[in-house]
Amino acid sequence: MSDSSRSRDALADRQAVLAAVDAFYAALQALDLKAMGEVWARREQDICVHPGWEILEGWPLIRESWRAIFANTGFMRAYASEVRVELIGDLARATNVENLMTVAGAQTAHSQIAATNLFLRTEQGWRMILHHGSPMALRHSVEEVDPDEPAH
Repeated sequence: MSDSSRSRDALADRQAVLAAVDAFYAALQALDLKAMGEVWARREQDICVHPGWEILEGWPLIRESWRAIFANTGFMRAYASEVRVELIGDLARATNVENLMTVAGAQTAHSQIAATNLFLRTEQGWRMILHHGSPMALRHSVEEVDPDEPAH
């Protein structure tokens, strides 16, 4: 295979993974369990970690978690920003910031979640095998520390 063929294949794979990321957030925003099921590989080994939840393994538990979230959410606006994709053979890692606005009952919440999603190349295309979300601090800074200065 020529370098240009590999480059075209990698570009096509990257675009397909980005489309899979978009499909995930479209299903989330639409509160659409059927569409969410089409994003996932639906294997026993699939993993989902919602912020603050335990680790869910296997499609039946993951499906039930989305069903519960969708049933208890009246409206959701969801989109990914800062998306980065790395292709690793038949796997792809996508990291991004989830930007969410949800309405449940009389409460509206705005949040940002740091998300890592793994996708597996299947005969049906790129399918999610892992979703992990962690809450993000709104403001976070890191300062260099002078090792010669005493700690406060």
